[in-house]
Amino acid sequence: MGFPERLQSIIEERQISKYKIAKAIDISASTVSNYLKGKTKPDSTKLTVLSRLLGVNKEWLQTGEGSKYTIIETDTIYTQIFQDPEGKHMNEKLILILDRLTESMREKDQQISILLNQMNTSVTPQK
Repeated sequence: MGFPERLQSIIEERQISKYKIAKAIDISASTVSNYLKGKTKPDSTKLTVLSRLLGVNKEWLQTGEGSKYTIIETDTIYTQIFQDPEGKHMNEKLILILDRLTESMREKDQQISILLNQMNTSVTPQK
């Protein structure tokens, strides 16, 4: 099962329209159609947002490997995003998702900086 089939299966499971997905992640419905037809694939950022939106593991959605669902209760994200059909609070919800991603990226950047500093201090020549 390839990416388009995995995406289609979770869309059917969640009973979500392509339009709602497109609106939620700020892409066109035709882009979602292209994902489903296998013509294009989402970039890493869109894939991350899409997987969180659908409550599935990003790795599973992309490659089919790993567990299908994330550790977070799968219905939580789905309910929060799609219970607002007019999209009145969609921006706030997407900002929350992006804030979580940013925090995660900051933590990784800090870890990398610490490792680089450790490497630099261990490689500094002795006088």
